[in-house]
Amino acid sequence: MSYALQLSELAEADLADAIDWYRKIRPGLGDDLLSCVEQTIDRILDNPNAFAVVRQDARRALVRRFPYSLVFRVRGNRVTVEAVFHGSKDPARLRQRIG
Repeated sequence: MSYALQLSELAEADLADAIDWYRKIRPGLGDDLLSCVEQTIDRILDNPNAFAVVRQDARRALVRRFPYSLVFRVRGNRVTVEAVFHGSKDPARLRQRIG
């Protein structure tokens, strides 16, 4: 099955904030994060049901090299990324966002 990708507005904002933060640390590092997120998205779209369910129907995929995970839901042929979540953040904040 082929899946369509959608990023929620909050996930887009999460990603933009993370990229900006890493660009301030070192030139090119934000682009490295984006590349790793894109690779993670590719893995998700290849087989979204291979990832662990973390809450209700939300699943999580870890981003390589960076302390982030993509939290997403699969509905039919659509994968919606709900959050780009830093591993050191309070998990209660994630639970509030994904229900």
